[in-house]
Amino acid sequence: MIKRLLLFFSFVILFVFLGIQISPYIRGLLLSTGVIEEKVLIAGTGSMYPTFPKGEGKNDLVQAQEIVAWPQMRKYPSGINIFGYNFFTYKMNRGDIVEFENEETKKLSKEKYDEEAGFVKRVIALPQDTVNLRDGYVILNGQTLDEPYTARPRSTYGGNSLPDCQNLQIPEGKVFILGDNRKASLDSRYELGLIDLSDIKYVLPWNKQAEYRKLWRDTKDDTSYAHTTTLDGYEFVRLLNEKRKEKNLKAYKYNPLLTNSGKIRGFAMIKSDDFSTEATRSGMPLEKAIKEAGYENIIYAEVSTRGYYEASELVDNFLEFPDTKKILYSSDYQEIGVAAVLGEVNNCPTQVVVAHLGGYVPPNYPQDTIDSWAGLVDNLEKVLPSWRSLRQADNIDKEKVRRLVEILETRLSNAQKIFARMKANQWLNDSEKKMVEDDKRLGEEAEKIIGELMKK
Repeated sequence: MIKRLLLFFSFVILFVFLGIQISPYIRGLLLSTGVIEEKVLIAGTGSMYPTFPKGEGKNDLVQAQEIVAWPQMRKYPSGINIFGYNFFTYKMNRGDIVEFENEETKKLSKEKYDEEAGFVKRVIALPQDTVNLRDGYVILNGQTLDEPYTARPRSTYGGNSLPDCQNLQIPEGKVFILGDNRKASLDSRYELGLIDLSDIKYVLPWNKQAEYRKLWRDTKDDTSYAHTTTLDGYEFVRLLNEKRKEKNLKAYKYNPLLTNSGKIRGFAMIKSDDFSTEATRSGMPLEKAIKEAGYENIIYAEVSTRGYYEASELVDNFLEFPDTKKILYSSDYQEIGVAAVLGEVNNCPTQVVVAHLGGYVPPNYPQDTIDSWAGLVDNLEKVLPSWRSLRQADNIDKEKVRRLVEILETRLSNAQKIFARMKANQWLNDSEKKMVEDDKRLGEEAEKIIGELMKK
């Protein structure tokens, strides 16, 4: 038996030094056994930053075409069985970097980058491990995981496949994978879900990653970020205004009252677990929060999201979605405030970010509406003197005349204020809006009194 094994190893050495360049079949054998490694090309999508660099392209499609690294990785699975003994096999470990491909990677890469491709991620949990994502940290088998390779501390938040604060035990034949750049990675938290070991094509073992460690962070302060907000509101507004400048839009002015109204909405959202714009459970819609904060303007808008974002990340997040992008790039608003509110929902730490916008848009009343109020003022100014003169006349119901003059004077005063506002293209305030509503009732009462006086 020993002689046979020695003979095998002799052949392997011979293949390595003499056969690799001679025969592709020999090279294939050595690759499959893990004796030699193969370069795996890494695209510049940035999901594995800082271990592998980000591309320098201006958008995702360009970055996906850039090759930013080419680590030597071994085939997986690898090894060879001789006389019942396995040689050169590799057992997957936590922290390994893997290249894998399946139908979901093909679908997602086709949708996002217009080309089918495999993904490169890091193995975080193995079969029988338990994973929980809480407050931005990975909890592995009950312990907070030390992750120097991540782009930022406290940056791991749940997705649709694994929400925050839910335990997930990894079944046999599966692994849980994450990108090092947690806020820019499609991985096991999302559509990819758990990865079959059989889908893995290459592996870069943890103990072979020494050359990348100089790129990683010092994690001694990571736990100090727990239960703290991550957002600088002033920086968010500054960065957003840079984006608006690129679109030739005027800069927003930061308004602390709008930040306060955002806080009011945020606390109500978390307390009621109601993150809807309708505020059906919280009872604190946008308009009510604006009023409680003491802010006044003509129009308002709100954009919100859940998660622990820094300023640049929040700008990117909001501009990723058409609805929020439309609001933030609107020319209707001139002021903005943003608040990050911390709390717990169902015993799970949560941060909600609420941005409120306020602005003034001229009403631009239709000309016929303005003309109708001008006509009413002119008509009342003409008829009032005659009715006033009748207040001391004999053979007339003086009380009805007094009431009629009172109505006409009220209507004239109201109409003059409304016409002046409309002529100046200004919005009516609440009291003036009530004047518009009251004018119809007062007009009907005046016509009734005039009809009764005319009969006599």
